[in-house]
Amino acid sequence: MPGEIDTTQVITELLPALHADSLGTLYFWTEAELLQWLDEALKKLARKTMIFVERSIATATAADTATYPLPPRHLATLHVTYDSSSLQPATQVELEARDEEYATTPGAPDHWYEDKLGLATIGVTPVPEEEKPLPIIYSVFPPTLDASQFSTLFVQAPAPLKGYLAMAALAKAYGREGESEMPDLAQHCAARLQLYEAICEQYYGKNSAV
Repeated sequence: MPGEIDTTQVITELLPALHADSLGTLYFWTEAELLQWLDEALKKLARKTMIFVERSIATATAADTATYPLPPRHLATLHVTYDSSSLQPATQVELEARDEEYATTPGAPDHWYEDKLGLATIGVTPVPEEEKPLPIIYSVFPPTLDASQFSTLFVQAPAPLKGYLAMAALAKAYGREGESEMPDLAQHCAARLQLYEAICEQYYGKNSAV
């Protein structure tokens, strides 16, 4: 199980590499910028890999209702259950080939499908006739890092991800044009990021949502 990473600790440990001994002595960058870069890195990794996965039991079917809102921060659906049975994924083209009225035909659901371009919904077919839980396992974006809400500065992730976040912040810091720019160091950190991402893809799987 992943542990908990304190992103404020990541920033504190980066200070010597940023020529500062405290947040108050950061000259070229701000704490807010560093936090933003960490947040961007987490979202990038989530788009590339299935390192962040959650299970939602908040959705329940309703009689004669085919579609339901996707859970918050949803990226890709991995598994859906109805009445203790696993539903099979299908495209709308596949469902139309099986039943042109798939969006209204009543019965016990055996397939699920998504509309992420329009209303960001998940649909089940046949259309349920009663209320039952619809547990969904899905890959997600982690919560946005927010210094004003202390709890959102913690990320549920494996400890080695601290190194990924550190490289992401340094790549951004030294890649920005200006007095602090160090292209060689920024390129080195960017290459390290790609290595981390490749390892995470191999271990956790590539996110099929992107």
